Amino acid sequence: AQAASGYAEESLSCSICHEMFTDPVILKCGHNFCRECVCDFWKQKTSLSCPFCRASSSNTDLIRNHPLRDVVEAVKREEKKPIIQPKYLCSQHGEKQKLYCSEGHETICFICETSKKHKVHPCHPVEEAAMEFKDELKTSLLPLQESQKKFIEVKTEYKKYLNHLQNQALRTEKEIKEDFVKLHKFLHKEEKNLLADLKKEKEEKEQKMREKIKNISEEMIFLSNTIIDIENKMDQDDHLFLMKYLPLKCQDKAARTYKEPEITSGALIDVAKYLGNLQHRVWNTMLSIINPVTVTLDPNTAHAYLTVSEDLTAVTWGSTWREDLPDNPERFHLCRCVLGSEGFTSGRHSWVVDVENQNYCFLGVTAESANRKGYIYPNLEPKCGYWTVRLSYGGYTALTDKGETQLKVLKTPKMVLVCVDYEAGKVSFSNADDMSHIYTFTHKFKHKIFPFFYLSTIGAPLRIIPSQSQLSLCI
Repeated sequence: AQAASGYAEESLSCSICHEMFTDPVILKCGHNFCRECVCDFWKQKTSLSCPFCRASSSNTDLIRNHPLRDVVEAVKREEKKPIIQPKYLCSQHGEKQKLYCSEGHETICFICETSKKHKVHPCHPVEEAAMEFKDELKTSLLPLQESQKKFIEVKTEYKKYLNHLQNQALRTEKEIKEDFVKLHKFLHKEEKNLLADLKKEKEEKEQKMREKIKNISEEMIFLSNTIIDIENKMDQDDHLFLMKYLPLKCQDKAARTYKEPEITSGALIDVAKYLGNLQHRVWNTMLSIINPVTVTLDPNTAHAYLTVSEDLTAVTWGSTWREDLPDNPERFHLCRCVLGSEGFTSGRHSWVVDVENQNYCFLGVTAESANRKGYIYPNLEPKCGYWTVRLSYGGYTALTDKGETQLKVLKTPKMVLVCVDYEAGKVSFSNADDMSHIYTFTHKFKHKIFPFFYLSTIGAPLRIIPSQSQLSLCI
């Protein structure tokens, strides 16, 4: 009965306030909420959607759910009814059972107490025995109640996860579509330009070929007429023929010295110009419209005060704590940190960070297993899984296992190049403008490491700079 009651209460509860419905309304998608709860929820949003499934909705969709309201009120009335205590009578003597026999574990009346069966048994008033057992159960209930509390907290957190991942999916889908629209437009433009060039070359070479054919046709007519004229005169009387021989000979000589037409090179379509390495050439041109950054940021690791840009190349410390973010295991809890989206277990890697507007920050790498909860700042050192350099108002400090090492920097960098050589066990920092060396950590890595960023300048974006290649300049 208790399980059924718990199930009924769960099914009659608002998923926003987790209490039984008050003035329940139903949306088009079929989900129910308290009218006040859903209205308050929508006040915090820019677009109206179902708080549970994210289906599009509006204020006009709020329809009072009369059947659900009636069921809720009936349950509440039932809960308010006074409990009628039954009278427990002894089946043998018809007296009230006011005693509890500890030996027989049963309730008995005063007559039973004096009987041979219970005379030597310890007996106590029912109220006293019940109080003792209830106290025992209260003690045993504590861990169960703690577990129940934990389950409620985890359930709430899971719902937070669900809402967040649904929002993430919508935003990510939007970004994917927008990026592919850009790529489709670019490819369509490239195709259009290439086909236009092909058409132009075809028309130009067709025109030249037609002119040559026309000229040859005219020359052929001339030659044909000359041949016919000479043949006609050869058929004349010998005396007449001899009189015209010299002019005919000159005419024949001119015809025989006619230069035959030649087909010049380059008359055909330059197919190789259009199809040769076509995909590779288009890909190289495509690099002009994309940001070829070597490292992108992982928003699932970002502290709640940090906002990662849509292209995942910049992060900003804002003034608002993002309540919608779940405290997932990957996320930094108390320190304003974020990691790169990809970790390294081999190879050489590099990235450039724009620090021109940063008064105070940390850059470097961290082990995947390093602590991300609590205050990690005092422990940003190799033995704790962090290899970092601190920028503090123009000065640079390396956080080593032996303590903080002040670094001499001749020129304050606007951009810092971070290079990792996993096999060589090196993490190097340089001024990306003049490639002057800042500091190098050495360590034998045995685990996955991630790019690490710690912000302490509010409102100033820390940005990863697009670059073709810095690997040749590293280490």
